[in-house]
Order: sequence, then C-alpha cells, then structure tokens
Amino acid sequence: MDTTEVDAAWAEVRARWEDEAAHRAFLDRHPDLEGLAEAGRRYKAALDAAPADPVAARWRDEIVRRATVVALSQLPRTKPPRRVSPGLRRLLMLALASGTVAAVAWAFLRLSRAAGGAP
Repeated sequence: MDTTEVDAAWAEVRARWEDEAAHRAFLDRHPDLEGLAEAGRRYKAALDAAPADPVAARWRDEIVRRATVVALSQLPRTKPPRRVSPGLRRLLMLALASGTVAAVAWAFLRLSRAAGGAP
C-alpha cells in the first residue's frame, strides 16, 4: 500500500474517529508488521496530540496485540525432543542396574582377595 492510499485511509479514520468500523477497516489494511508499525505511528501521533483520548489509546493497544500475534507467528518452530519408548527405557535401566551390580561385585572380589592375601 503506497503512502497516498494510507493517507487517504487515515483521513477517513480521522473523519469518523468515533466509528469502530472505520478503525477496524484501517487496521485490516495492515496485516503485516511493517503496516502495523505505520498504523501505530499514526495512532501515537494522535495520542501525542491528545494524551487522554481513549479512542486512540484503545486502537494503539489493538495494534500492539495484532503485532504481537504476527511476530509470534513468524517465530521458527522447533520439534519437541524425541521421547524414548517405555520398552527401550526399561532395557536401558536394566543394563545400567546390571552394570552397577557387576561393578560392585568386581570391587568386592578385588577387596576380599586383597584382604585375604591372594594375588
């Protein structure tokens, strides 16, 4: 959308300031972040001119909500970590337990031979 179209749409909004449909139509013309930034600048200028204007504040907040949704939708998706199947998990736990028992038995035999004097 070029600047003259945006200016004309903004003039329409200013002419129908209390009309919610005019504001919605203006924001619907700006579905991307760049357009929402331009719309946000215009509502900020309106708030700078009249800081207590509830209409400008409400639509500025709407722009922030829309921009947040658009920005979050553009984040890259990551795959969830792969889960180990329950059967494989049991097998791994059994292997770990067996290895631990074997290590304790080996250490016990080594210590008992060392205490008994056998080489």
